[in-house]
Amino acid sequence: MSLEKILDKILEEARGEAEKILLESRQKAEEIKQNARRMGEMQAKAILEQAERQGNLEASRLVTQARLEKRINILRCKKDLIDEVLGKAFDKQKSDLISMKRKIIRKDGEHEEVVDREKLKQEMRPKLEKAIAEVLKI
Repeated sequence: MSLEKILDKILEEARGEAEKILLESRQKAEEIKQNARRMGEMQAKAILEQAERQGNLEASRLVTQARLEKRINILRCKKDLIDEVLGKAFDKQKSDLISMKRKIIRKDGEHEEVVDREKLKQEMRPKLEKAIAEVLKI
């Protein structure tokens, strides 16, 4: 066999080996690309799901906060109405003409004490609030 034929054979084998390596490299590159695409899609899906969950939680929190603020405003309005009714009721009593007294009975005897109007209002408030709320249907 001549040197030229040996060189041609070596070149042919080298080309075959190079094509084989090139084909394997392209296949490996395609596989890596597909894996990277799948991983990217999975990560994007996970990020979207997380963002959706966070969005739903935030929306729920805002709705709950709005409901709470509405409830607080309603309670504030009810309290203002009750304060107004109590104020008018106590104002009708002429404080300078009528002195309210409380009779206290103890083991050592009875005695009367003057009742402070504000203290009386605070003591009676829970019962009066309930009664006023029932009458006003609030």
